[in-house]
Amino acid sequence: MSGLLNPAQCEAVLEGLPNGVYVVDLERKILFWNKGAEQITGYHGQEMVGRYCHDDLLMHCDHHHEPLCNESCPLRDTMFDGKPRDADVYLRHKEGHRVPVRVRAVAVRDAEGAIVGAAEIFDERHDLPALRMHPNAQAVHNHTDERTGVSDEASTRSYLDACLRDYEEDHIPFGVLLIAIDGIERFRQSYGPQAVAKALQIAATTLAKSLREGDIVGDWTENRFLALVVNCPAAALAELVFKLKGVVGGAEIPWWGDRLTFKVLIDGAAVRPGDTPASLLARAEAALAASGGKSENGGDAL
Repeated sequence: MSGLLNPAQCEAVLEGLPNGVYVVDLERKILFWNKGAEQITGYHGQEMVGRYCHDDLLMHCDHHHEPLCNESCPLRDTMFDGKPRDADVYLRHKEGHRVPVRVRAVAVRDAEGAIVGAAEIFDERHDLPALRMHPNAQAVHNHTDERTGVSDEASTRSYLDACLRDYEEDHIPFGVLLIAIDGIERFRQSYGPQAVAKALQIAATTLAKSLREGDIVGDWTENRFLALVVNCPAAALAELVFKLKGVVGGAEIPWWGDRLTFKVLIDGAAVRPGDTPASLLARAEAALAASGGKSENGGDAL
């Protein structure tokens, strides 16, 4: 093929990529937003083109919920020195949940080589370390709760029993996390039951996307979630709790032109020899209570 691609052909190529791609000028105004970006973020091109990437939309942050759109923006730094940059960040989906993505920022130059903008290429990120097989857990027949989008309570209890069998038979470690939303009754009184339902759905989606393939998130007792984190010793579990508090706590609920925030309570326990579902859950419940949650039958925790 001879000659160069014209702008329309270049745009068609970018539109056909499965990756998210957007282009900004030197003021970080968005000039182009492809279909892949629409699919990952939930925002259509007509909603984004003409806006600035540091507007209160995607709100990139790290796993400590530290914002990156101003002083730590990869696009801004790349436009300054022309060097490409890679980063693992979390963006806020249009529906409010957090999505882990891997981004790469590259400079856009004119015919003379001067920097005239930057492009960001991003993909939804899944941390996939080598996970040992959990044969009993993999045999569980999963049912999804339509309200939250994660495993229903019966499936979650079956997964817990299966993970304990896998631990007894093959010594495959795992941990359990209990997740609640702090001050849920005050939240319900202020915004109503539909806002609570939306908060649950957003928290569940953010959790599911922030864990690894092979980990399990499901409904637990009323208005609570349980996560089963495979191949996770106690030290790694504590680090994961810290990360998830920031990520899930950074989710927001789009609500009648406003955005509602909520605080999550997360804690758990790693499996020990001789554990039963009751003993493992009792340690997780005690850890959650110590971190600010209350018992399942009372208090404000959701």
